Amino acid sequence: MDRAEPAEPFFSVLGAVRVRSAGVQLPLGSPQQRALLAMLLLRRNDVVDLDEIVDGLWGEEPPRAAVGTVRSHVYRLRRALGSRIATHGQGYLLHVAPGTLDLDVFDELVAEARGCTAEEGTGEAAELLARALGLWQGAPLAGLPGPHAAIHRERLSELRLSVLLERIELDLRLGRHDRLVPELTGLCAEHPLHGRLRELAGLALVHSGRGAPAARDERPARPHRPPGTPPAADELRAPGEPPVPPAPTEPRVPVPVPLSLPRPAQLPCPPDHVIGRTEVVAELLDTLKTPRPGSLPIVTVTGTGGVGKSALTVHVAQRLRDRYPDGQLYASLHGTSKDPADPGTVLAGFLQALGTHASQIPAGPQERAALFRTTVADRRILLVLDDARDTAQVEALLPGTPDCAVLVTARSTLDGLPAVRRVRLEPLAVPEALAVLGAVAGPQRIAAESDQAAALAERCGGLPLALRLAGARLAARPSWTLSDFVRLLEGGHPAFPALPPFSVFPAPAGSQDGVTACLRPGYDLLEEEEARLLRLLALPRGGATDIAGAAALGGLSPARAGQFLERLTGRGLLESPRPGVYRQYPLLRMFAAERSHEQDRPEERAAAMTRFLDHLLTEARTVHAAERPGHHVVGLLPPGTCPGRPDSRLRLVDPDHDGALAVAAQILEAVPSAVAVAADLALAVEPLLEGSYLWADSLEPLRRILRTAQDQGHLRAAGRAGHLLGSALAHLGRPDEAERILDAAEHAARAVSDEAVHTGILNRRAHVCQYRAHWLQADALHRQAVTAAEEYGSDWACRNARANSVSTLLRLSRREEAAEISRTTLASAVDAGDQGGEAYALYNLGLTARHLGRTDEAVDRHRQSAELGARHGSPAMEAMNLVSETAAQLAGNRLPAAVECGERAVAATRRLRWHTAEVRALRLLGSAWAAAGDRQRARARLEQAAEVLTLSGLPRRPHDPLLSHDPLLSPETPPA
Repeated sequence: MDRAEPAEPFFSVLGAVRVRSAGVQLPLGSPQQRALLAMLLLRRNDVVDLDEIVDGLWGEEPPRAAVGTVRSHVYRLRRALGSRIATHGQGYLLHVAPGTLDLDVFDELVAEARGCTAEEGTGEAAELLARALGLWQGAPLAGLPGPHAAIHRERLSELRLSVLLERIELDLRLGRHDRLVPELTGLCAEHPLHGRLRELAGLALVHSGRGAPAARDERPARPHRPPGTPPAADELRAPGEPPVPPAPTEPRVPVPVPLSLPRPAQLPCPPDHVIGRTEVVAELLDTLKTPRPGSLPIVTVTGTGGVGKSALTVHVAQRLRDRYPDGQLYASLHGTSKDPADPGTVLAGFLQALGTHASQIPAGPQERAALFRTTVADRRILLVLDDARDTAQVEALLPGTPDCAVLVTARSTLDGLPAVRRVRLEPLAVPEALAVLGAVAGPQRIAAESDQAAALAERCGGLPLALRLAGARLAARPSWTLSDFVRLLEGGHPAFPALPPFSVFPAPAGSQDGVTACLRPGYDLLEEEEARLLRLLALPRGGATDIAGAAALGGLSPARAGQFLERLTGRGLLESPRPGVYRQYPLLRMFAAERSHEQDRPEERAAAMTRFLDHLLTEARTVHAAERPGHHVVGLLPPGTCPGRPDSRLRLVDPDHDGALAVAAQILEAVPSAVAVAADLALAVEPLLEGSYLWADSLEPLRRILRTAQDQGHLRAAGRAGHLLGSALAHLGRPDEAERILDAAEHAARAVSDEAVHTGILNRRAHVCQYRAHWLQADALHRQAVTAAEEYGSDWACRNARANSVSTLLRLSRREEAAEISRTTLASAVDAGDQGGEAYALYNLGLTARHLGRTDEAVDRHRQSAELGARHGSPAMEAMNLVSETAAQLAGNRLPAAVECGERAVAATRRLRWHTAEVRALRLLGSAWAAAGDRQRARARLEQAAEVLTLSGLPRRPHDPLLSHDPLLSPETPPA
């Protein structure tokens, strides 16, 4: 009887309580809320009193808020089910359409089957009962609390068993003995005291030729049996088969028959805390609960050591026990050990767990694998293979039928395994990492020192193992503050005590700490060259490197380094966020760095870091030449034809990790003699700092480089580092400190005739004068910069100095001169292929057009400049054009456009943490809202601008020169 899917929602109670509508499963809330829904479903289309609901959910001792809780549950269920839940007095009624509850469909199919049985339609009846039983999806009302659910769970389970017995009896009459034996043996194990099941199992064994039945009492034949009545033994014989003989009068010894195979339950105890993996857990459960027909579902969970693979896998496997009722097998394959588990030995253990006597287990591994596949055929068994070494080790343990499923964990990627789902676990993000710490150490303790907790989570690298160990150490020391603990870690004290997984008890004295014990085995499996490269990769504290950088560190050829990097990634010791780029997980880097200090000589480490610094400078030279064509800087221009911009552009100033400057400053701690290379590197990455507005991130590294240069009396390095540090301070609105640093840098640059740096310093000093509204001094410095650039022959420096003068000329009301310089610099930049210079010239043309009253032209120029800046990879250019376009739209009285552009300008400047530009954008936006008549929004934006000034420590003068005289924003007029 085929049934089309009803238009109404379809309700399920024969398993977990679910509701599906239009193919989508509806959210039903908490287990108690679903228990309430189950009560309404089992009394469908009838009123269930409120008192009955309270008793069913809580029993004899309900909480005081029970009635309110029930009403809240009903309210939330109505959000999912609508008006189908009706209130009747002090009770509720759920309207359920015919055929939309799986229990009703089950009852219809069973009734139809019994009708067929009465008419001797045995085959059709068996098919109908099988369809009815197919509606069951595990234990009825699974996971629901309360006495009502417990009572009906038992009732429905008995109902299923009785119908199952009817179907088995029909199958026996149809002669399906062979295929019934495995099912009946499993049922006998599940219900060992059920006499009828044992009797039917014995009949199936006899008729399948696998054994003889035990003695039984003689029973008279019954010519007629009403539907649903268990049949006599003679009724179960196949057509044409002789009757079963009666038991002899003389007692005889029965032949022992194994009525059931064991159902192994080998899964370890699940971990207490699996946090932050909700989507992964749901994905794995969905894959293994509804596998693709005809294929063995194999799922791999891979990742670095300590990332939580085993804990997650055991958690998922425990939730799948009902789906695989014939047993769960577990084996640790010791893949990261020097002695990985032998597949033949593992198979022997599996076979014994499944009931095979040791004497019957073959000696050869292939024969064991064949017997294992035979034993689990037609059984639903879940295998968990933890810590696999490689594909070959796993393949020897795989079942041969799709009724089973396999969960595999490994640090290697197991690329050769035919997995239906591959999950690569990454370290936890900070919120989830804090939740793990709180679950072990106490949430109040974490909340009380949130900043220190975040620092601890970062130190743990987001690895659940390290987080649990750190939390356990804190839990064992309630008087410690998190600040105490973090200070200990920063001081090089042991971070993590020796704790076994999932435990909060210390291990015996003298054992390795938990993290080291987890990471060391995988490291010990490496070949010496691979291990050496892993150690050296940990020396510079950068976030990532490419093949060329790894080759420099290891003193290897790029081809050899690439091979090692791929092997290390495959073993889970590195990650590759994008092709050709590799990085270490934080704790793995700490582990590898410790191994380097143990195994590598100091001069080897110094040589590796020096090679890496040279590599960074080579990359940065190429970038500098591409960013500033025609700018001749001694030590920065690569020989020969300059290649295009390399992929390393972003890695040099990666805001999410230590960029090139931070790495250079760190290397100087170990190799101070490399200060000249570090200073050249700083000068080479200046275009990237400017284009991405990363000045704040550069302050501390630049201070270290400058201090090292001054300590060594290295004038060229001091001039270059001072030039960059002064530039950063000027951009960040700190003119007094910038002027002091720039003066010293200028003396150093002049002393060694470093003309390029001297020209740059003149431009930055003009910047400081603009900040202070000293326009005539700024104009004089711009002219000096142009002269200096012409004298040493840098077209780029000459073009840049002229472009920088435009804002000063506009302030001095020399608008036509500013316009002419903007047109000249645009043509020069286009001829030179200088996209950055072209975008800057277009920006200046926009400013001059607005000052000349041509607001439409100004908007067009700013949009052209912003688009070119975006293509060129300069978010700072985009942001400053959005701010100036907002001013142009406001000057043209196009208020909706000004508001829209102003909102984008605020967002862009905030992304860059460019506070002066953000304040300018907020003030312009406030003016636009005020002009549009919305004073509330105008006030809110101006208050935000004041807040940014306060938080950033910038001055708040009425006509703040930081906002009105910044060389990038100087032509803007602050809103009234």
